[in-house]
Amino acid sequence: MKRWLLVAGMAVAPPLVHAHNAVAVGCKSVQLMLDDRVTPGVLDRLWASGEAVEASPAVLQLRGCSGEVLDTVTLEAPLARLDPTLLRGAPAVTVLVTVDLTAAAGTYSGPLTRPFAVHGDRLQQVQARAANGSQEPLVLALTGKAAWKRVRVGKKDHLISVRSQLEDGQFTTSFRRYVPGPQGWSMRERSQPGLWESDGEFPSHRFFPSTRTSR
Repeated sequence: MKRWLLVAGMAVAPPLVHAHNAVAVGCKSVQLMLDDRVTPGVLDRLWASGEAVEASPAVLQLRGCSGEVLDTVTLEAPLARLDPTLLRGAPAVTVLVTVDLTAAAGTYSGPLTRPFAVHGDRLQQVQARAANGSQEPLVLALTGKAAWKRVRVGKKDHLISVRSQLEDGQFTTSFRRYVPGPQGWSMRERSQPGLWESDGEFPSHRFFPSTRTSR
């Protein structure tokens, strides 16, 4: 099964790429495929630089026990990284994939991280349930005004993120906590006036919603 994300408004088919990293899922594996021109040295040198990259978009693949391609997701940019450590406590095997979306100028762009879960022979982007019951994609940004961390709480990995944005001429900073559970991921959020920037210290955990508010 092949699927594509929209890149610059067009559907892009998976290019000829090489395996950059892989995570075992039983006898299956999740593999990150990069264009041959994106060598490890190029990836390190250009990561988060905002420089243009003349290469095809990265591809995330789920491969079966015999190495066959079961599912494919083409990402939005050539530079990407796959975290080799699975998320603890997730209801399905889940990996973190980061795509570098850094622009040449501006403080609101940067690497974007998303969890992908393995459901049978499919890769599925993780959704999180908000306090009002709505579902939204779980995305974690690293920009001049946003950052995130993976934190271990008991036997689970929580994902906490902070983000400042301008609203009606004033900055508001939001603090989110994503928690895995048997029924999926839940998200709790609190906001306060003021600006936070990523060149400072990451906020203390006391600023984030309590784990007792997430089930």
